[in-house]
Amino acid sequence: MWPTIKFLGTIFISFIAMIGALGAENPFPLFAVAWGIWILYIVSLRTKRKKELDRERLIREILDKL
Repeated sequence: MWPTIKFLGTIFISFIAMIGALGAENPFPLFAVAWGIWILYIVSLRTKRKKELDRERLIREILDKL
């Protein structure tokens, strides 16, 4: 549920930034916001996956010792 909320929030923020860039005199800061929010979203997904892999590895090591 939480990844879906983060994804929809990312879409909303980037959409508003891109629409704002259409009428802006200098659109580059808004482009940076739109792309930056997607980069933050992808990085957050990667760190979560890394934690899951570390947890699986730890469980595997504990089970191997038994």
